[in-house]
Amino acid sequence: MIFIIGLAAAGWIIFTPYSIYKLFTELPSTRVWIFIGLSWFIHFFYFVLLGRAYSKFELSIVYPIARGLSVFLIPIYGIFILGESMTFQAITGCAFIIVGILLTGSQSIIYSLFSSRNLTSLLRGGVVSAVMIGFIISFYSLADKNAAEHVDPVLFVWITDSSAILLLIFYLMKDKEKSIIKYLNVQKYGLVIPGVFQFASYAIIIYAYATTQLSYAGTFREIGSVFGAVMAYFILGEKFSRMKILGISIIILGAVLISIF
Repeated sequence: MIFIIGLAAAGWIIFTPYSIYKLFTELPSTRVWIFIGLSWFIHFFYFVLLGRAYSKFELSIVYPIARGLSVFLIPIYGIFILGESMTFQAITGCAFIIVGILLTGSQSIIYSLFSSRNLTSLLRGGVVSAVMIGFIISFYSLADKNAAEHVDPVLFVWITDSSAILLLIFYLMKDKEKSIIKYLNVQKYGLVIPGVFQFASYAIIIYAYATTQLSYAGTFREIGSVFGAVMAYFILGEKFSRMKILGISIIILGAVLISIF
């Protein structure tokens, strides 16, 4: 959990000078501040739940369920709340990405659906937390979309990620043995670069929300699952099962369908 908060904090600190400049030169309107505040509030619980889920349950269960559910919900919000429209091929592309994420993330999820015993284990293994995280991702995505067109993307992420700073301060105050400070000192070089990429990637997503529909941008962002799997193969030496290869192929096909809508 501290590692996830530390990533957000590292990016937040590095982009602070630029964000403060933007805060005083391009002050958002009251309406935009409402959605920024809503996103900040949702992100606070996102960091808490995600950190606890990753520390207690398997990543292969939490990640695909959370991301798959959010991809399912985001187009629904776009159509029924924001009044967006989607072509049939784009809807098909979204469906492919959802299936691909599940196949790529965890074969155990697919197998468990056909066994009551395994399904019970799955429910105990973090699926409830994953579902909650999936809803939270979809909620802050909706808030982000409503603010994205009227605020600098870097400033937006800087404000919302300040929720991670608040959490970090809270845990530091509770840490009487200074174990968190020792951990961050050891991990500091491993936090900076990933923190910058995490911050920058989210800023790019906010820019995408400002320039296209939530239904498309919110779904297409999950193409990152493909890059993550490929990097795990080449850098971490993870093996590709047939199920994972099929999942990656389906995600790519879904992304192509959405991109040519």
